[in-house]
Amino acid sequence: MGFVTPALAGLVLLCTAAAATPPRTKIILDTDIGDDVDDVYALALACTLPNVDLVGVTTVFGETGKRAELAAKLLSIMGRSRVPVCAGTRSEHKIGPQHQWAAGFRSPAMLKESAVEFLRRQIEKAPGEITIVPIGALTNIGRLLTTHPGTKSKIKRIVLMGGAAWVGYNNQAPPSPEWNIRCDPGAARVVFGSGVPIVMAGLDATTMMQLDEDRQKRMAAFGRRTTDAVASLRLLWGHAVPTLFDPVAVAYAAGFPFADERPVRISVEDDGLTRVVEGTPNAIALVNPRKDAFLDWYVEAMQTAP
Repeated sequence: MGFVTPALAGLVLLCTAAAATPPRTKIILDTDIGDDVDDVYALALACTLPNVDLVGVTTVFGETGKRAELAAKLLSIMGRSRVPVCAGTRSEHKIGPQHQWAAGFRSPAMLKESAVEFLRRQIEKAPGEITIVPIGALTNIGRLLTTHPGTKSKIKRIVLMGGAAWVGYNNQAPPSPEWNIRCDPGAARVVFGSGVPIVMAGLDATTMMQLDEDRQKRMAAFGRRTTDAVASLRLLWGHAVPTLFDPVAVAYAAGFPFADERPVRISVEDDGLTRVVEGTPNAIALVNPRKDAFLDWYVEAMQTAP
């Protein structure tokens, strides 16, 4: 064989991943959709991967009711209007301009049940089967584990986007407090101390995942309802190039890792810094991400989106 270019190597990896679809997995996505647009890309991916059973969506941080409207409308556009959406406890943080796209949206799937109670009920209904994927502050998950400690042994695992083991937002050492953890360090401390199996898709595996304009154009050319909605929401978000932090966690939870695993013990400091310390590991940190392979795989996945 002759010289293999990085692009060809990425294509080989993409085809290999597509040929070996992982088994079905039940996921609840816990999201602060409406601020950074990567939550939209994450929800779109969860609704597109054929092996994902999206049990429900819960919203967290700030105007959670408005976040629920946004999630529910996007689900409806993608033909998933029966997926339940439950809002977490509201706080003062204001949602971003993406909410304009869904203001006032109503759906029978928007349940009055609280996010924490929905999580509890679904976990009790399917013990050992549900993976929780928190891609916002860990408030809902911390409250679930505190108020319903019996659920700890019934959660299959938590795959979270948050934290940083060795790098900051510039993809260089030292690590810096990551936004989701910084928004509720107390809840993060509860989660990392819970004993539930945890995978941390932190800055070490996500901060370099910029979806460049060429890949965005390839997605837009698919002309799917999903890709059209994603493009509209990116425009409302107001920046040219999104970083796909959250889809990395969804991909891993669905069986597409695109990174190496490293057992670590994480300690959460008051400022939200997640420090690697000595001791028995309490999480798996994703490291050494395969950036181009992941981004190409994501775009290709969207070709089959609703």
